[in-house]
Formats: sequence, C-alpha cells, structure tokens
Amino acid sequence: MKIFTNLIQKYCFVAASICLFLSGCADDQGKGEMHAAVSSCFSKYPLARGTAYKRFSCIYQAHSQYGPAAMGDHYNLLLQIDLASLNVGQDIDEGILNVKEGETALHWVTAKAYYQASHNTSTAKK
Repeated sequence: MKIFTNLIQKYCFVAASICLFLSGCADDQGKGEMHAAVSSCFSKYPLARGTAYKRFSCIYQAHSQYGPAAMGDHYNLLLQIDLASLNVGQDIDEGILNVKEGETALHWVTAKAYYQASHNTSTAKK
C-alpha cells in the first residue's frame, strides 16, 4: 500500500508541476472547481491495475469540462498529456506495464510536455 501512496504522491507532484509551469491549471476563474474535480479523481481511482484508465479518464473529463478558461494558454498541450496518460493507464490495466513502468512512462510524457512547452515559450519570446 505504501508503494501506491508514494506513486500517487509522485504523480500528483509531477502533474502539479506541469500545471504550475504551464499556467495550465489556472485558478478556474477563482472557483477551484476543476482542481476539486481532478483531486477527486486521484482519491477515487488509485494508480493500480484495474483503476489506472478510470483515473486518467476522470482527469481528462474534468479538464475537458472546465476547458481552456480554467486551464489556461496551454490547454491543448495539457489535453495531449491527458490522452497520453489514458494510453499509459490502459497499458497498466491490461498488464502491459506494471505500476512502476507506468509511472516511468507518465514521467516521460510530462517531461516531454514540459520540454515542449518551455521550448515553445522561449521561441515565442525571441
């Protein structure tokens, strides 16, 4: 159980870091409703075989529901992360990846998105 708790904490940290960097999880127009919806996804569905896809589907639905106004300028990039996470979740649920491998894949997806966003931001400033 401690392993799952650590994985959840790591994924939450990575997701929060990406959101903060991209200004993607903007303040939800002061309401925090999107943040609450995403948080409930983490508590309802642990990152484990059989629940991983449901978790990322829940997050994707929350992001889609609140849309660009709540997620900020990098809405499309964050949705791409969500879709990649859905694939990772499906691979975990099907046993193609174990949870540790899934965590590594999620880290790679978010690191790639971070790089892409930072590259696009620095290119736009030139």
